[in-house]
Amino acid sequence: MPEKLSERISTLVHALPLYPGIRVLEVGCGPGAAARAVAGKIGNGFILAIDRSEKAIGKAISNSQEAIKTGKLSYRIAEIGKFQLENWGMLGQN
Repeated sequence: MPEKLSERISTLVHALPLYPGIRVLEVGCGPGAAARAVAGKIGNGFILAIDRSEKAIGKAISNSQEAIKTGKLSYRIAEIGKFQLENWGMLGQN
């Protein structure tokens, strides 16, 4: 059953120019609702969602097991100011 999103998050996700195969970086993902919605719209694409809160990432991982198992979604504890973008290329490739 699809997750019920808030109107704000739903509007944001629907406004994104998503397409199959796209690679997405979400900064400040919180509990991961938008990341899960994006994962459901990108076909064989990949989304990396980061947040500086260990608690938020723990909740996001707990709520996203199905999408994580598909290999389309991954979470990391990271602050954007310290995030190493060169590592992005290695993620989401099987």
